[in-house]
Amino acid sequence: MLKLKNLFLVFLLGISFISCTPEDIKDDCPCVDGNCDAAFYIDAVQNPGSYQDPQGVWHVKWSGLHYFRIKGQTDQLDSEYVVNGVPLIETGYDSNFFYTPTGITWTYPLYSYLGVFSNNNLSNPIPVGSGTYTLPQIVGDTSVSNLAGYQINRYFNFNHPAAKTMLQTYSKYTYTPVQQMLFHQGMIGKTADIYIRVLFNSDFSGVTQERVYKLTVKFEQ
Repeated sequence: MLKLKNLFLVFLLGISFISCTPEDIKDDCPCVDGNCDAAFYIDAVQNPGSYQDPQGVWHVKWSGLHYFRIKGQTDQLDSEYVVNGVPLIETGYDSNFFYTPTGITWTYPLYSYLGVFSNNNLSNPIPVGSGTYTLPQIVGDTSVSNLAGYQINRYFNFNHPAAKTMLQTYSKYTYTPVQQMLFHQGMIGKTADIYIRVLFNSDFSGVTQERVYKLTVKFEQ
């Protein structure tokens, strides 16, 4: 009887292993560990003295170089999604911080990744001097740049099918994405939210996972 009971326990244990195999995990996730994730931080070597406070806000110190750098580390993909040693990963950047060549800067209080579209910021009023303008009105007179590095001008077609892909900047095909963003002295004292989207298996054939992260940064002397 004892032998039969032990055999039954071994049988149940075998079923449990079969129900949760690495192959099953890969069916739901393109990453080796079964849980695609990434981490991003401000490069304090590029901007000495920069740090993250207990509330999670990054204090970016002015270094005189007119830019700061975001570095990242992503999980590794299963070999099925690595082509000739190149991982099919796409990292996109956006932010709620916009500026013009004339020094006008503003942030949108309710923003997300690709927030110009998702939050209808095209019609939101932007205070400029004693008046208010919308983004299309400002673009009619000058170009507008985003902290992430893309630009919107009078010729930009928001109705174009590929418009969303142009309102972001990219770091592709690497487990260690790096992105540089503008930092001039006029930004000192201001705060911005930077949104980072990681697409694990950007080929879209097979299993794809998307993760979005936010870094809040405060520019300081």
